[in-house]
Amino acid sequence: MKVVLQVVDERNAFIEIDPPDVEGYIIGRSEAQSALPPDVDLIQYRARERGVSRRHAALVRFKGNLHLLDLGSVNGTFVNSRRLPPDTPHLLQEGDRITLGELNLILSLK
Repeated sequence: MKVVLQVVDERNAFIEIDPPDVEGYIIGRSEAQSALPPDVDLIQYRARERGVSRRHAALVRFKGNLHLLDLGSVNGTFVNSRRLPPDTPHLLQEGDRITLGELNLILSLK
């Protein structure tokens, strides 16, 4: 199985990653001065202009299922237009719309 995040913008790009293991993936944007880039770097999708934090959210496996956690981001993490409370796992499903700040992604599992 692969996790695919479709970036909803003029490019309609796809980010394909392996399902997270115990540690999960940090989703965010890189900074030139930061020594710790996120595992899923959204900088090429105008992440800074769209309000994505450097360490915005985490994609994790929790109780055997795929979950998303907001990492205390300034502009919020939303799933299907519902804002997630920080540090609380939210179960993801095929077709969910994930919004990080103002950057929209659609989740698919292949």
